[in-house]
Amino acid sequence: MKRIKLKNGPFLLAVSLFMLCTSGYGARASSPLIRVKILQDKSRVEVRATGSYRIRALDLARERSFPSSHSILTIEASQQGIQASGEMWGRELLIKPEGADSLIRVNSRRYRGQIIVQQKNSSLEIINELPLEEYLWGVIKAEISPDWPRACVLAFTIAARTYAFKKLQDSSSRTTGYHVSSEQDDQVYRGVEGEDSLSRERVNETRGKILTYLGEVIEAKYHACCGGYTASLEDVWGGKGYPYLVAKLDNFCKESFYFKWTFEIEARRLRELLKKRGLILGRLYRIEPLEFDVVGRRVKRLQIKHQEGEIELTGTELRRLLGEGNVRSTLFTVKRVGPDFAFEGRGWGHGVGLCQEGAKVMGERGYTYKEILEFYYPGTLLETVY
Repeated sequence: MKRIKLKNGPFLLAVSLFMLCTSGYGARASSPLIRVKILQDKSRVEVRATGSYRIRALDLARERSFPSSHSILTIEASQQGIQASGEMWGRELLIKPEGADSLIRVNSRRYRGQIIVQQKNSSLEIINELPLEEYLWGVIKAEISPDWPRACVLAFTIAARTYAFKKLQDSSSRTTGYHVSSEQDDQVYRGVEGEDSLSRERVNETRGKILTYLGEVIEAKYHACCGGYTASLEDVWGGKGYPYLVAKLDNFCKESFYFKWTFEIEARRLRELLKKRGLILGRLYRIEPLEFDVVGRRVKRLQIKHQEGEIELTGTELRRLLGEGNVRSTLFTVKRVGPDFAFEGRGWGHGVGLCQEGAKVMGERGYTYKEILEFYYPGTLLETVY
């Protein structure tokens, strides 16, 4: 077992994080467990398993087993807590398969590991707890194509594992009850439906490999397409930066379908969106960038001038306002064209860390996965931690 220095001091994975997994696909002992939020704000969910399973109230002394022939288990939120099989189960419920290879279906999707149901106020939050390696099986295909060049997929798999491994150490999980969500705010995860044999093979090839910098697990950010320039961590989110997450030229993704984009929106519609955010403005005149990132390309701050004055937003705030699928990055120019604001931009995503489209081209050109990782996370060290 390698010892890794984290920001809270030397780290050795606790025994409680490990489980012996006998699944036939190769996720062996010592893979840490990760908790993934898969659903939230639900008043009702349906659960069933491929074999027998057990449910246990984590805040009450109650437990019950169900045979494999048992039909759908309906779980609902109520004023008294979680209701399942006609009984009350407190506010936190564990659903655990009794067979090593059994799966649990939540609504229409199947998951490995076990399911935790938490009641938050009047709704349910569903968490999937499983070994990190099995979690990655359901991430790779949801984020990139496993058919991309092998070196690219291996590099991305190591980045995705490093991202998740870092999240295991985040103290906020003590209050939220999970480490990552299953959506784009962390990593897209689709359970067993998101797996295929090639994804499992690439994960197993890199098993336990993560990136570190000066003994600490790195912040392994990544995105779809950088548009020709990666971004630094501090330029996008502020705060402390890292030497391995820098803004620099990246010509590898320029042939990507996502390299260039355009978007137009009527000034009237933009006013409506701003009003929904509590910003009441007069007639809109123009949008002017005020500050760019260190390479002078990405918009950090901008000004919207209107009939009664002006307001300032960050480039990231404007993306969220207009939709991140519309304004795909902060690498844009904008001008007034009649009643519209016309955007022209490059790339898709925040631009920090590994560019998925760039890594694909690097793989096609014969770069190794280690060379890809060194390009996007310079100065980092590849280590095997389990």
